[in-house]
Amino acid sequence: MALISAVFILPVCGQTYEEINQVYPISENNGQRVITGFQEFSGLNDEQIYANALKWAINEYCKERRDGLSEVQAIKKSFSYAASHDYIVEGKTKYTFQYKADIKAIDGKLVYTLYDVFYRANGFLPFSSSSHIDKLNPEKKSKHKDILKAFEEVASHKLNILFDAIVANQCAPISHWSDINIQRPVKGMNEDECYLALGKPGTNYEDNNNRIQWSYGLNLILIFKAGKLETIIR
Repeated sequence: MALISAVFILPVCGQTYEEINQVYPISENNGQRVITGFQEFSGLNDEQIYANALKWAINEYCKERRDGLSEVQAIKKSFSYAASHDYIVEGKTKYTFQYKADIKAIDGKLVYTLYDVFYRANGFLPFSSSSHIDKLNPEKKSKHKDILKAFEEVASHKLNILFDAIVANQCAPISHWSDINIQRPVKGMNEDECYLALGKPGTNYEDNNNRIQWSYGLNLILIFKAGKLETIIR
């Protein structure tokens, strides 16, 4: 997916991206409606930007392991996910949007493209089918224009939350990128490295010896001591 527009956000002192509430416009790319651009993060390198973004996406979109993500390529600093979000007006869901997102960290920027967007209007017919926003004709129908504006607001809100997470919820230093790339836990990894490699554990608890244990089903248990992976049980 080609990058066809760029957006720079310069947060003022003391404000988060969510507080600034920047809206990122829909643009056209080869007949598709997309939201695409990039955000720079002063003081963060590509590895930090990518690690923080990937950790946020696992938290946000995965129920277990990395089931909500696809094409996770740690070496290339890229991943994709599928999202579903509601547009709420006066406490009621007016539209539900489903879309795909491609994320990549490069040259001190987070590059994003949101595309393949479907919407469903929520009204008297709760099981109405979804339609693609590429089929909308905002020049002729004001309702279609409202739908596109609603998606811009929903998608922009989630992007701003992502940008805030990259700044505020930074991972511990990452050094095992090749192991993360092939989803392989290695002794000595910190918790963030294991989380990026394997995603959400099924269980996470502290045992009687003050060690943290993560369980990934019956076939993999990770035991951490002082924040480092000490034991791998298969």
